[in-house]
Amino acid sequence: MPVVVRLAIWLVVRSVAQGEEDLAGRPWNHDVLYFALTDRFYDGDPANDVPAGSDPALYDRAQREIGKYHGGDFRGLEIALERGYFRDLGVTALWISPPVKNVWNSTYDLGGAKTGYHGYWAQDFLDIDPHLTSNRSHDGAREYPDTREGRMQHYRDFVALAHAQGIKIVQDIVCNHTGPTFFYDANGNGKFDTGDKAEWVQPYQRDGNHENAKWADLPAWNQVRTEPAGPLTILGREVKTTGILAKLETYGRKGFSDGSLGKSDGEEVMCDFFSLRDIWTAPDSPHFDALVNEFVEIYAFYIEAIGVDGLRIDTVKHVHHAFWDAFTERLRARVGPERAKRLLLFGEVYDGNPVKLGEYTYRTDHPARAEPCLDSLLNFPFCFAAREYLRPRKDLFGSPKALERAFDSLAAKTNDRINFNPTPGLDGLTARQKIVNFVENHDGLNRFRVEGINEKQNLLAQALTLTVEGIPCLYYGTESSLLDEKGKVARDSESGRLTFAPLNQPEVFEAVRKTTSFQGIAALYKMRQMLIPLRDGVFAPLWSDSPDSAADDGVFAFARYIPATAGDFPREAVIVAFNASAQPRVTSANDNRMKLVTRTGKPLLHEGEQLMRLPIAGVDAAGAREQGVEVTWNKGVPEVELVLAPQTANIYRIAR
Repeated sequence: MPVVVRLAIWLVVRSVAQGEEDLAGRPWNHDVLYFALTDRFYDGDPANDVPAGSDPALYDRAQREIGKYHGGDFRGLEIALERGYFRDLGVTALWISPPVKNVWNSTYDLGGAKTGYHGYWAQDFLDIDPHLTSNRSHDGAREYPDTREGRMQHYRDFVALAHAQGIKIVQDIVCNHTGPTFFYDANGNGKFDTGDKAEWVQPYQRDGNHENAKWADLPAWNQVRTEPAGPLTILGREVKTTGILAKLETYGRKGFSDGSLGKSDGEEVMCDFFSLRDIWTAPDSPHFDALVNEFVEIYAFYIEAIGVDGLRIDTVKHVHHAFWDAFTERLRARVGPERAKRLLLFGEVYDGNPVKLGEYTYRTDHPARAEPCLDSLLNFPFCFAAREYLRPRKDLFGSPKALERAFDSLAAKTNDRINFNPTPGLDGLTARQKIVNFVENHDGLNRFRVEGINEKQNLLAQALTLTVEGIPCLYYGTESSLLDEKGKVARDSESGRLTFAPLNQPEVFEAVRKTTSFQGIAALYKMRQMLIPLRDGVFAPLWSDSPDSAADDGVFAFARYIPATAGDFPREAVIVAFNASAQPRVTSANDNRMKLVTRTGKPLLHEGEQLMRLPIAGVDAAGAREQGVEVTWNKGVPEVELVLAPQTANIYRIAR
């Protein structure tokens, strides 16, 4: 059956199945994540740009100053949802930046004065930031009072709207720190002198803490004591919080040193993040159990009462590992086995060392308890390797060798333990199957497309993300090949935190749908849905360009296959091949041709079978059709020389 016909059938089936019932049985490795930095997506409701009582100087109506609020909100995401924008792109799960009420300003932060537009400066863990919410529902049927209750209702309605389209919601959470809710009274006058850096940032001290910490009280910046301060009733539900986050002794108060964030000597776990306030998560602290239970109570509310489907956990390596053991175990127990089975808990460990990442998929009491701690992590080794290959410092492409190592390292052993926990979670999937692959984000890495990187290179990077093993994650704006004009290759910055859809321009969504990047990503998603191995298959590298021959420079090829339950041959297999070069390339070097074998050396196809290259709309030239490729056999081993067009992603199915 021609691929076009099969895709049409798939689209009909999908439209029937679309909706909330998609959510219940869809495993996370079948999802495509889209990370929306909410303030930078689209300002759908300008009425909330300057919340009542807030400092108007913190908002930039021109949406140019990276450190200020740009106005993006839930309404902007709702408009895109209503228009079917995410669904048509192929997104099945929205990861949103932390929606909780933030401290709105810091005079001294990494890189200078900034606002809390990004959401990582929590002030009230059980309230939604008023920059994000509206006073009326999107359909106009419901009013939202400017209260904790009203804001939380809007959040719940937003999640429900996403669910109605079969789209999950992943909430970004922070347990490591709050915003600058207290100050260090350096001059002892009992007042927060906001022009004095010493009152924002104190030097790190390993022994003891700074006893001069005092709660701030600056309402215009929402720079006030951390909340919740006790039990609450929200949306008719009793939330039995104790107020432990409103006590200064819950915080380390150790100050900050410039090198601490990159350290691995324990200081990175205990220090402030510049002017942010480190929560003391040490297991020997007198408040440890109460603190864990407080966060379990808080995030169980978002899961059970709001309907959140997963949690992305910020700054994992800056929190004591024992905290994650306790938090994940108690949260899963709290929400119950059925909901816990559907819940994804993945973390951010900003590190390229797979051993460092993988240790958080294990409990600290392993091997006595083999079950996972975190379900998985953001795949920084993949990110760094993909950039090395497709966005090198010089020239059009670099070496793909690091990509092989990045995936091999997940299953490699260090000190007699596999780097990523192979014990399946409650959903039957392992940490490797749920690793979250990405090539760009909102931190120092930032946008893939910067000066000197073209749209085709950016699309190839997204194609790689969508075809390797794990959960693919797109960064907002990449579907339009959003360019960070200030960004540079090999230079970290936050300059890519751009506004995607400018104020009062919802027509942008329709214009973006017509772009090559949007159509290419959407087509790759359809391939991923149609070809089971691209979702469920094992990853096996087949070809990385050889230093012995220039004919294959820039080539990286791999297989995704479903392992055999009996016999030697996989049940299904797909071949994926990239050519990052501006010249045609082949999967051969001298007398060597690419072998089509599994990780254990077994043939991927039977004698007489061939490969068929599938056209990918938006990635290929217009009018591309299925093309057959002859496979030869050498002593029982299938081999193939693929001829790859310049700067292409190529997907092949097996055909008789």
